Amino acid sequence: MLTKPIYGWSDFHLEGTSTYGLSYIDDIAFEWVDQAINGLETMLPFCVKGFLEPNRFLCTVSYWNCHIVCEDEERYPLNKEDVINEFSHTSMLQFCQYLYDDISQNINEWVSFIDYEDIDVAKRNKDLAQKLVRLKKLIAEREEWFRKNRCFL
Repeated sequence: MLTKPIYGWSDFHLEGTSTYGLSYIDDIAFEWVDQAINGLETMLPFCVKGFLEPNRFLCTVSYWNCHIVCEDEERYPLNKEDVINEFSHTSMLQFCQYLYDDISQNINEWVSFIDYEDIDVAKRNKDLAQKLVRLKKLIAEREEWFRKNRCFL
């Protein structure tokens, strides 16, 4: 879903969608993992965002599908042709598992993904590792809820 960060960029891709290059403007690992944790704790859809330079990337993670919207970051009214809408049959649980796998496999690169502020690498590494432990636990706890013949109202 997310490629290993290189030079402040990571590509995002879900089955059935385009590939989007996300920049270091957003602290993706921390922000997205926090959103995923909250989504699994509350069992409510959640949204993650990124910056494509120049456009804004939004991915709404619902129970059974993910919905991607790319829009200009300006304030003017949008036309239909100015917005990209895509979707993937990727469940919330799958999204969270992909996120966990991609971040944990490249934790050091994600810890230092943002380079526009002074960071305490050791503290960020510890904090992100703790968040990933929490996310993995929630994925295991919620797995039953996403089995066949289950639904969300």
